[in-house]
Amino acid sequence: MRRRLPASLVFFVITGVVYLLQAFPLTGVFLMILAAAFWSVLLINAGMIGIAIEALVGRVSRLWLIVPVAFYAGYWHVSTADRAKLSELTAAFEATNAQAKIPFDPSRHAIVFEGDGGGGAGPWLVQNYGLPVSYSARQKPGDFRSHRMMEQPVCTRVRENPALGAADVRAFGFQDGEGIGKRKPAAFCMVSMPEAPELAIVRVATREENIVERGLPVRRVTTTVTMPDGRQYRLLGGSASPLSRWPMPVMGCALNSGAPSWDCFHGFYRDSFTPIVSGDTRYGRDNVVLAQALGLKRVAPEQRRSGDATSVNAKIDAAEAAALARQLASLDAMIADPLAKVIDWDVGVIANRPEVLDAKADAIMTGIERAAAAAVGDNRYKARESGRIMARLIAKLPRERFVGFGPRLLALYAAADDEHWLWEAESLIRRLGDLGVGAVPYLVRPKASVPNVNGAGIEGLCRVGPPAKAAATPLLTAMWAKTRDFDRDERRALFVAMRRIGISVPKLSEDKRGQMADMEKEWSDISPASPPRVCAVRAEWQARREEKYSGKRRTNLE
Repeated sequence: MRRRLPASLVFFVITGVVYLLQAFPLTGVFLMILAAAFWSVLLINAGMIGIAIEALVGRVSRLWLIVPVAFYAGYWHVSTADRAKLSELTAAFEATNAQAKIPFDPSRHAIVFEGDGGGGAGPWLVQNYGLPVSYSARQKPGDFRSHRMMEQPVCTRVRENPALGAADVRAFGFQDGEGIGKRKPAAFCMVSMPEAPELAIVRVATREENIVERGLPVRRVTTTVTMPDGRQYRLLGGSASPLSRWPMPVMGCALNSGAPSWDCFHGFYRDSFTPIVSGDTRYGRDNVVLAQALGLKRVAPEQRRSGDATSVNAKIDAAEAAALARQLASLDAMIADPLAKVIDWDVGVIANRPEVLDAKADAIMTGIERAAAAAVGDNRYKARESGRIMARLIAKLPRERFVGFGPRLLALYAAADDEHWLWEAESLIRRLGDLGVGAVPYLVRPKASVPNVNGAGIEGLCRVGPPAKAAATPLLTAMWAKTRDFDRDERRALFVAMRRIGISVPKLSEDKRGQMADMEKEWSDISPASPPRVCAVRAEWQARREEKYSGKRRTNLE
């Protein structure tokens, strides 16, 4: 018996119900996890095909064939139009790009990419097209970075020297190939550092526009190359989002974290990021167009050549020296007047150059005393930044040198009320324990172990060791009793501190994750005889991993 309505309409009803359930966050979250937004792809296509079958076998009127025929014919018409428009754009863009013959010469020109932070076209050309060096221009006028491909000795030097990192000299690895599982680490690295170009500058700027060409969403990228004499060349690229070849109607809801809001969407899935210009790879085709316009030749991975290590090492030294000079000038300004406005608070190079820090230690201590004395009345918070920075530097001193400033540091804490910035100097509080029992009265104060200094007083008491036992036991055991399973870091710090001080570690009031057994296994060697360095628990944990996997401790040496 012929039905009036196709049974396959149930697929559309199910689609509507699922979509409606997704509109409510309570049920929508669970459906989102199950990828319910894509269920409509199967359900709607199943419904259309089901209607066609029912009409063809006579279960319903043949007029119902109009629905699936109109759906698929209309969809494929638009999809075909998208592909045709994409082909037109490809031809037009490639015709424009073919006219750009840029007279670029790497021996006479320095290529500078505007706004290229180091992970874009410039380094890619260095890696794959033999460009000796590329530069990126940042927002501040005259602020440039260079990017060179170097062999591992230079890479290792940069990675293992914290002072170079503080001077903004970086080494980045990169991989060859496309696709997950197909990429292989290269034998080189990219070394990036602050450096202004010395040759005539060729500037490369890109502009992105999101437009619609006859219904086809397009992200058009215009690359403008400006020569030193002002001549400009334009290259076109980007991507388009044509409809997929098979109808894929997507209907769902998801969290919009930017708003934040629970947003619903519906429409046909598109092949986003389809390159407009032709090429052999899915990504990076615009870079290939630029390389060809510049007259660069592709270099196979096995034919790559590193930059000259001698000259690059000299440039690295110059970058570090320049950063050190700037930081010393800022530090001298802080020491002279802790209330003065300082533009650059960075002192990372100084902190990682022991000989420089040692030479400035006496002046830094004087600066800390000035900043502590200035923190009164309306100036209570004005000296905080410079004071904390200088405190962090003094805390980086070797033990013997640091202990020499002990009486002066303890005198400052003796005079500091609970609102003083000294109680925010986390690094300094951690090192106070190296001053011995004289520091205990300050380390047991509640302000020394509050969350905003990450419980620094715990490490300080740990460094004092057994002489702190009488004063530390009630404090540390009370803190231990209040911890819960999510306080893992605090528990480890307390466990190590109590073991080194000689306090018997009580059982945990909550231990659903077996943390006590883990700590007893991981820190079983901690005792009052352990060196003070074990009290820096995070650093010690990292150092032990280094010993385990490389056989050598590289950090937390003191």
